Parts: sequence; C-alpha cells; structure tokens
Amino acid sequence: MGTRMAFAAATSMELDHGVLDPEWLRGSVRIGCDLGTSWAAVQYLLDAAVVPVDLRVDGDPLDVGQTLAAWYPELVAEAAAALSPVSPEALAALRDPARMADEGIDPADSAELLASLRALTRFFTEAAARGAGAVMLLRADD
Repeated sequence: MGTRMAFAAATSMELDHGVLDPEWLRGSVRIGCDLGTSWAAVQYLLDAAVVPVDLRVDGDPLDVGQTLAAWYPELVAEAAAALSPVSPEALAALRDPARMADEGIDPADSAELLASLRALTRFFTEAAARGAGAVMLLRADD
C-alpha cells in the first residue's frame, strides 16, 4: 500500500477559501491529473533531469499532514514553463529501475510512468494557459 498523488485545477478564490477550510477544498475539487502511486518515480525523473518542480514540496500546505497543498496560478505557470521544454519521452528515458529501487522508489511500469509524465505536463500546461491554480492531494492507496 502506497500513497497516491493527484492534482486538480482551482481558482485563486477557491485556494483562498481552502486556506480557511481545507476539507471544503478537498471535497470540492475535480481531479485533473491522477499520478497514482507512481508520483515518487515521476519526481525521481524530474530530479534526474534537473526540472525545478517538486511535486511534494512546492505549493502552500493547507493541512497539518501536508496532504493538501495550494499551487497558486504563478506557481502553476512556473511549473508549466519548467515542464514544457522537456518531453515526457526524454524524462521516461531516465528511468533506472535498479537505482530507483536502491533509493526506495518503486520504478513503476515504463508505460504507466510515461502516461503519468504526459498527464502531468498536459495538466500544468493547460492550467497555466487558463491562468488557473491547482491543488495537490495525497491520500493512502486503498
């Protein structure tokens, strides 16, 4: 059993309301990018390519357990700008299952990982184009 990560688009107003009522925000957003349990492998590839996006750390934590974070539109735009020049295929080519396993990261299936990278890039690019913010959600895998 692992931890699942997902992102949902949100307006600045929704994010501001989420600061006051995180559970309202958690319940009101619609997932736009579900990385599932492969998010740590995605982060490994972003780090390997020196893409300055930290899926777990970026954003403003909205709860004590840091399972909910607000990514305001400026941060979404920065993430989109960092992700856009690097193709998901180039990132996926950095997958090193043995090294990832040594570092305690599930290397994930290569097709699943590529799909997650494509979904992540598409999500941030589209959200940035609309001027939207985002919410990062973490939850235990059922």
